[in-house]
Amino acid sequence: MNWLVSFLFAFTPILVLAQVHNIEFKDKGFLFSDAPTQTFLWQAKQPKASLIFIPGGEGKLGLAPDRTNLGGFYGATLRPLSDDKLSSGSFNVVVFDSPVMLPSGTDYPYSRQSNEHLLRIQSVVNHYKDKYGLPVWLMGHSNGAVSITEFYKFLQKNKNEKLIAGAIYSSARNGATFNEETQLPILFLAHEKDGCDKSLPSKSLQEFQKQQKTNTSKLEYVVIKGGEAQAQNVCTTGFHMFNGAAKEAFGAIDQFVFGSLPKPSN
Repeated sequence: MNWLVSFLFAFTPILVLAQVHNIEFKDKGFLFSDAPTQTFLWQAKQPKASLIFIPGGEGKLGLAPDRTNLGGFYGATLRPLSDDKLSSGSFNVVVFDSPVMLPSGTDYPYSRQSNEHLLRIQSVVNHYKDKYGLPVWLMGHSNGAVSITEFYKFLQKNKNEKLIAGAIYSSARNGATFNEETQLPILFLAHEKDGCDKSLPSKSLQEFQKQQKTNTSKLEYVVIKGGEAQAQNVCTTGFHMFNGAAKEAFGAIDQFVFGSLPKPSN
């Protein structure tokens, strides 16, 4: 039945505004692409925060301007966070699409440390923060977890940590680490049966335990247990991508982030 639940979440009629938005990239640098950064937005009816998702793999989705929905992992795990019939519906959900390939690397995706990539993330965060005037959370999955840890270090270097309100570190690539100066609410997500040797749950747990020693913000480690394996590459499908366990994953995100949002004053 888990596969059926994920299918229904991915393909139920769209009740929220969904569309592609191009974000102008104004920063100039040697060998930087001047192409805009495409983003896919599911807009909530009554948003309380914006969640910007940085994909794994090589980061380039190739969104077409007329795209009105995303299926698979995106539709099953992310879209429900903007739909008050499936969750609290508190989040505008944004999917970041890099216009340039971000090679995964053999040992570590160093492409995710590049100035262009980090500046593009910053421009997207600034755009949606200005657009809605709401706290921005970053979520990185697999190689995308490297993007969010490197981006937070970039913010620290520039004394701009308050730009983001929190992070979701999901099925993280081994070696994606925050430093000891990190003060940020972080939800760690990992599937107990993730078979990808580049994203071991044990490494994710070690990072969580390291943060517990120095980070005084809200932290939580959630182990996803449901779902089903798939016959394809274990680093791009199945348990690694929360196949059949979407409700478990977005429920954990919804509960953690919603519980971390500032409470309205009376």
